[in-house]
Amino acid sequence: MEQQTQIKLIDAVLKFEDGKTTDMLAECSSIKTNTYTDPELFTKETKMIRRLPTIIGHASQIPEPGDFITRLICNVPVLVLRQADGQVKAFINVCKHRGGKLVREEQGSNLRLLVCHYHAWTYETSGKLKGVPHKDGFSDMPDRCKQLTELPLSCELGFLWLRLSPLKAGETAAEFSQQVIDYLGDEVFQDLSALNLDQHVVFDPVDFHRPLNWKLAIDTFLENYHVRKTHKETIDVMFLDNIGCYEKFGLQQRNFYPKKTIVQLKDIPKERWVLRDHGNLLYVIFPNTLILVEPDHINVSIVHPDGIEHTELVNFTLLPETADDKSSEYFRRNNKILYAALEEDFSMATDIQQGLKSGACEEFLHGRFEQGLKYYHQNIQDMT
Repeated sequence: MEQQTQIKLIDAVLKFEDGKTTDMLAECSSIKTNTYTDPELFTKETKMIRRLPTIIGHASQIPEPGDFITRLICNVPVLVLRQADGQVKAFINVCKHRGGKLVREEQGSNLRLLVCHYHAWTYETSGKLKGVPHKDGFSDMPDRCKQLTELPLSCELGFLWLRLSPLKAGETAAEFSQQVIDYLGDEVFQDLSALNLDQHVVFDPVDFHRPLNWKLAIDTFLENYHVRKTHKETIDVMFLDNIGCYEKFGLQQRNFYPKKTIVQLKDIPKERWVLRDHGNLLYVIFPNTLILVEPDHINVSIVHPDGIEHTELVNFTLLPETADDKSSEYFRRNNKILYAALEEDFSMATDIQQGLKSGACEEFLHGRFEQGLKYYHQNIQDMT
């Protein structure tokens, strides 16, 4: 992030702290509570996710040829595989014969061939059909059965971006890479580029499965109004109470949640201000990725809808280098605090999901300082 942007955000927070206020809109907003329960809306949302760029992981998870990860996202089984030439490809993890799954493991290495567990049809890692038992029975096989369905994939900013809808006729990987850059927008792309995320490695990945709508999982990240009460046993001691900065850039958001130490900067020249040392930056990459920038590491949460009232959260930490035993212990302690706070959020969100069935609330009110929620849900409405 450019120094002038850091100064702008810190200046704003210091003024808020002096005036005992925060970044606020002119008026409250609200959403209908059926946004978390309506099956028709949920179907529209999954279709939206399928057509937008989304992060499935980080390139450091598959560093060598034959390394792979798999995911089930919006009922699309995905295989991401490092090729022999170092390139990365993504396929729908489904055999073209009768739809059997090709790779069942969530992550692995040294994959040289893809063999269906049903009838042993075999594919090269490029997706090309290689072998068919009793091939003479398929002498008139159409060309569409000779190649796995490929998904557009890009490795921008060190992340593995893909789109869950297949490559269109004439579409190239380079074109999809530019689409990802354009999708992020200049401000967010420049901020993330400055973090050198492509030089980071994944540490301490953890997946959560919780009985709540996927948007409730994201809502917990979009305001710090709840920190004082919900996180009083974990992170509240570190942060200013309900003070923050919220900015939207198209579909993306950048939120800044300052720590109490930020007031120390009042006596330090502005050219020496370092924003990361005194608060958390949250990048909300629409529709389902949260990148939390902390002083010496970065936490990534990717939210996958897994049913209208069930969500998978894929979490991992990015470190600038592989951790040794000493630093591993330090970062695990840090993550223990983070994941404890997430559990507190999940508990609240689960309560909300259960409470929705009572019919007590027809709408949820968003305060003037909860604009991150307004921006996000407005994007959902606009894109579905």
